[in-house]
Amino acid sequence: MLSEDRKHLILRELALKGSINASEFAARIKTSGMTVRRDLAILEKRGMVERVHGGAVAVPDAPVSQQLRQLPANRAPHRGAVATIGMIVPSASYYFSGVIRGAETAAREAGVRLILGVSNYSSTEEQRQLRRMLDLGVDGILVTPSEASLSNTQTLELLAAAAVPIVVVERSIEDTLDRGNFECVRSDHAQGARIAVAHLQELGHQRIALCLRENSPTAPPLIEGFGQAMEKAGPQTHPASNMVRTMSRARNDPQAHHELVADILDWCLREKVTAAIVHTDEDALQFASVCQERAIEVPEDFAIIAYDDEIAALGTTPLTAVAPPKFDVGHQALTMCANRVISRRPGPAARQRVNLSPTLVVRNSTLPEGRELEPAFSSQDPRS
Repeated sequence: MLSEDRKHLILRELALKGSINASEFAARIKTSGMTVRRDLAILEKRGMVERVHGGAVAVPDAPVSQQLRQLPANRAPHRGAVATIGMIVPSASYYFSGVIRGAETAAREAGVRLILGVSNYSSTEEQRQLRRMLDLGVDGILVTPSEASLSNTQTLELLAAAAVPIVVVERSIEDTLDRGNFECVRSDHAQGARIAVAHLQELGHQRIALCLRENSPTAPPLIEGFGQAMEKAGPQTHPASNMVRTMSRARNDPQAHHELVADILDWCLREKVTAAIVHTDEDALQFASVCQERAIEVPEDFAIIAYDDEIAALGTTPLTAVAPPKFDVGHQALTMCANRVISRRPGPAARQRVNLSPTLVVRNSTLPEGRELEPAFSSQDPRS
């Protein structure tokens, strides 16, 4: 092993544990204790470690992650990384591209290496990626399970047995708290639905529908928040649950999906529904397109709020949209995992479950161009 490689490993050990025993470390990397002590002497002259009897400790007030980045980085792409964190997501495009960008940014700031695995919403592939990362010896894992719940899954078994920090991203861990010391960061989609309903109600809409993808992991919290907001508005002619419509999408059959959207719009017109919250953006744009074909004016005759805000602004009529904090979710999750990996705080630390609120981006599908909402809409929780 080259001298600079050993020094990198020494600094990484100090970053993760705060101290290093020269003899034990030498045995682990299969070199002599004298060689490690010589490396420690060089690092001490550079002001990067403080030698003590039997080894060394990190220099006080000098973040080792910064010291790692001072080492030569002309060979391996992960040189200078204080730790390696794996990230497994269902997709690298659409919604999760923003989550990945947030995690990438936080990884650079923390001086850690991020490696990515994509499951393509396959539980089998998800588990294969998880085993691969654990075999590689990653120091922590961010994971977005392909299913809405981890309960009773093989993925949960693998995570519970892992000896590294785990942060679950964009999924609930409420039903897994007895299985492992997981943490989680997710968008508060129930709050997103409440924000959307409050906006439409302020515009005078009373008959509001929620349309969403069948079997979507985002569906349960959206239905929960939608029901809470509708019930808060007072007694309804029909229960909020009767105003929810789910959509299945036939693969490679856009015509069938178009007809399904048209059928739901027909139902809205029969039930005198004047506004709809539609998950996802793609389906919301399809709703707007069918309205245009029927000469139904948006928003004068029918208002639409998209949920995701990935492509909602690109419609013929730009769509008002609820924007989950995708970048912030990824950034917070990586930061949480890195802090857990690098922390040298003695004793157990409280586990975190973080919900981040979405925001509403108002466009022409709820407000005609030039009109302003009065009173000014706030994205605060309408229950407060």
